[in-house]
Amino acid sequence: MTSGSATWVGAAACLLACGCTALAGLDRPYHLEADGGAGGGGGGGGGAGGQDCAEEASAGCVYDRCGAVPESAPSGVYALDPDGPGPQEQIEVYCGEPVDGDRWALVYNSVGSTDGATLPFWKILYADRLAAKGTPSLDDNHYQPSLYIAGREYRDEIEDIAGTVAEVMRATAEGIDTGDMHLLTPIRVGGDDHLFSWQFATGWSSPDFDSDTKDDGNCAGAYAGVTQHYGHCFVYNLGADDDDPIEDEGWGPHVSTPDATSYGLSDDGSGYTRVQRISRWTRW
Repeated sequence: MTSGSATWVGAAACLLACGCTALAGLDRPYHLEADGGAGGGGGGGGGAGGQDCAEEASAGCVYDRCGAVPESAPSGVYALDPDGPGPQEQIEVYCGEPVDGDRWALVYNSVGSTDGATLPFWKILYADRLAAKGTPSLDDNHYQPSLYIAGREYRDEIEDIAGTVAEVMRATAEGIDTGDMHLLTPIRVGGDDHLFSWQFATGWSSPDFDSDTKDDGNCAGAYAGVTQHYGHCFVYNLGADDDDPIEDEGWGPHVSTPDATSYGLSDDGSGYTRVQRISRWTRW
């Protein structure tokens, strides 16, 4: 390291810049100063012109996590830099209203639509597995996979057609293997066990890649080419219903009806009921 220089090291920077695998347990960046001393990753995000972003959000604020966004600020899109200053570019992230006293970041959002717009959105090929897609919003289809690199706690949320919202799973992980998209050391914290097993802790499948755990092949290939974490195909699907779909014009997100009703969500009369949205959130 040359005199006067500084090197920033973090899991997200390593993965996005180098393509390497996330290291279990490396959930905070650290700063190597020119004299060799190490400093913490910081808890809140400075901003342009020396403003105090911990007290008031503005266009110049950049945060290391959604939890650093001031409590007085509304939910919405914020600039995050999870690994601190360094090689990784800032990303735009939708930060929701506080849950359990902390804001969570939106990893993905699948929204129902009668024009069939949801289904092609989720045909994400292997080469694009770490590419952000869509608009960070609860009203639009969105995928921000770089958050799997920083994320350590997760929760899945489903909103039915009538507007009822249910949290259906909580889990932890120590990062993600960006080669096969397996989450590292997944542990269920709350919610449904088979949803955790089939939609989080198992393999990942896209139309041109198979790392799921279904014995008879690629879940994404079997079900309309929809990319997601799959186990036994499926408790919920981000972009298609089961093998006998109702005529719903390619609506998109569906949930197994017995599971939907067990969560207190509405039933549309089919085996895989339509829902308004399926959202995954993370924090670190």
